[in-house]
Amino acid sequence: MAAMTDSSVAHLVIEGLRKSGIQQLFCIPGVQNDDFFNALVDAPDIAPIVTRHEQGAAYMAMGAAQVTGKPAACCVVPGPGLLNAAGALTSAYWGYARVLAIVGQIATHQQGRNFGALHDLPDQTAILDQLTKETVVIHDSATAASQVQHAIDSVHSGLPRPVSIEVPVDVWGKPATGTVGDPAITNPAINPAAIEEAAALLANAQRPLIVVGSGAYGAAEQVQALAELTQAAVTTRRMGHGVMPTSHPLFVPITAAYDLWPHADVVVGVGTRLEWPLGTWGYDQDLSLIQINVDADEVDRHGITAVGIQADAAPALDALIAAIGPVDRPSRVPELNDLRASFHDRTAHLVPQRSFTAALREVVPPDGVLVEDVTQVGFASHLFYDHLAPRTFLSSGAAGTLGAGTAVAIGASAATDVPVVGITGDGGFLFTATELATAAQHNISCNILLFNDGAYGNVRRIQKTRFGEDRTIASKLDNPDFAKLADAFGVRYWQANSPETMAPAVAASIAHDGPCLVEVQVEAMPDPWPFLRMPPNRGVST
Repeated sequence: MAAMTDSSVAHLVIEGLRKSGIQQLFCIPGVQNDDFFNALVDAPDIAPIVTRHEQGAAYMAMGAAQVTGKPAACCVVPGPGLLNAAGALTSAYWGYARVLAIVGQIATHQQGRNFGALHDLPDQTAILDQLTKETVVIHDSATAASQVQHAIDSVHSGLPRPVSIEVPVDVWGKPATGTVGDPAITNPAINPAAIEEAAALLANAQRPLIVVGSGAYGAAEQVQALAELTQAAVTTRRMGHGVMPTSHPLFVPITAAYDLWPHADVVVGVGTRLEWPLGTWGYDQDLSLIQINVDADEVDRHGITAVGIQADAAPALDALIAAIGPVDRPSRVPELNDLRASFHDRTAHLVPQRSFTAALREVVPPDGVLVEDVTQVGFASHLFYDHLAPRTFLSSGAAGTLGAGTAVAIGASAATDVPVVGITGDGGFLFTATELATAAQHNISCNILLFNDGAYGNVRRIQKTRFGEDRTIASKLDNPDFAKLADAFGVRYWQANSPETMAPAVAASIAHDGPCLVEVQVEAMPDPWPFLRMPPNRGVST
């Protein structure tokens, strides 16, 4: 690497990327960031992946961060550049992704004065405050090193969420002193008294239930051990898939967990907001809630937590298991087998979704990754796909972002050597389909699986169900020729019209070294939502 003879703010930010282990930067250059990109020329260990839209840059960083569990970075210009990236940053916020967003700014003397400078926003930092867990604005080159250090410490520590660094156009090139070191990773200390309280509750529980979220990704072994020790059923809604393999006899899909909910006496939330059960199914005084979460706000979000443990999931569960000690409890496997059989019978009519997810599982390797977009087979994968390991199912979580899937899948593919399949629909696909050009330019071997029903299918079905067959509006789509589109981008293309024809197409796509598109022609699918969103069945809901 060429020696950096001058140390500027730009060089410090680049060193922050390097110290974070970031080797790719998803980006679009622009005039306010010219000095940063000029310095990046001398950092060949950080590869710029230039995208075709700022949302693509931020979505790709989100995918890379989610699949690895480590920080990933994007860089955009201020104003419209940031606003274009905002949907992706809010997706990373609710998808719990360690994204480091480097954002340019207009000149220091122009900020907040409404001159109408190029890319002006009245208060850009106020927007970033809502999209990140930490915003760093560098105005003084003398303190830049400590500010960059703070940003990288934050993006590595605690709750996985985006962190932003804003640098004005007149600050990037200023000489800067100081250095950036390795990130100081901190997590809250475990409270032994809380562990003992939780252990006492679980030792006496008769019908415990464990709900896992993405905060449990690093604690799969401990979750399984706790479940087997206490004979607790384990479930997840969307962000914790794979923490407990769906084939484990103590795992139940969310619909079956709903059946358990009214009679559960102790519920353990591990790295989850518990929004679905607590906020929709309800609770009463007979439910004792244990919340384990690195985020202090989530430990008692609903005001009913019996024992709150603010800590990283793995060490907290290790301590909890040790505190419980031996427990003699009858197996709940027969009961849960019956529940799973009932769930299978009740959802038997969802034939298209069940068939497509089964066909996918046949051809996606055990360590392969699915990326969910807001589409029918994406919804169904929560219920029917066989999730085998953490970080093999990526979602925008509570953001529920239509159109994110293609770009997120490309970013995840750029960050890992395992196959990645992005599931999208014809409505969402065109939101970020232009990023196929990015995948082709950088030879990123992503696999986009496009289900085409000629509509915003979920919207259209809801309109028909709620208002009548003749009351659909703004939900039909006239699509381009996706085969020609793929060819124009230099992307390999396959077409299918059934699970049987889809499976070999996806297998061939995975085997191909480069970006691929598999289009599946489908009809309207039956409604899965009664098995995902259930009404209150216990006490009150919030």
